Amino acid sequence: MGDKSKKLCQGKDTFERMNFLYQAASQIIPKSKALSCYYGAQCKLISKKSLQRMEPEMKRTICKQCGLMLRPGVSAELSIQDEHRDDVNSCLIKCNKCNATKRYVVNPKYNGWLDAQESVAEVLKPNETTDKKQ
Repeated sequence: MGDKSKKLCQGKDTFERMNFLYQAASQIIPKSKALSCYYGAQCKLISKKSLQRMEPEMKRTICKQCGLMLRPGVSAELSIQDEHRDDVNSCLIKCNKCNATKRYVVNPKYNGWLDAQESVAEVLKPNETTDKKQ
């Protein structure tokens, strides 16, 4: 056997770059909203070009129009709307820069695909290697 190491995660460098840009965008909001917009837009662009999906939680915190990191009270306004049909509420997030609005339905009975047990294909542990030496 050679010293070839297999990649555990395809596109790991892309995910690392997206993670860095996301963290930088969230940290720079109070100082420069324009730079936060740029980092958020770059994060979305990298994910689109590399055909890698962003986590839904990450996607929900970036404005679709301007790329600004949406933080309630800092760069966005958050409001809860009570709709009287089937006990369904919705969460409205409005961007302070471009006034774009996002609406998310809050349903306590709904579980996302990533939360479901059948979505897990394989659990990788960082200390295990794929090639076992004999």
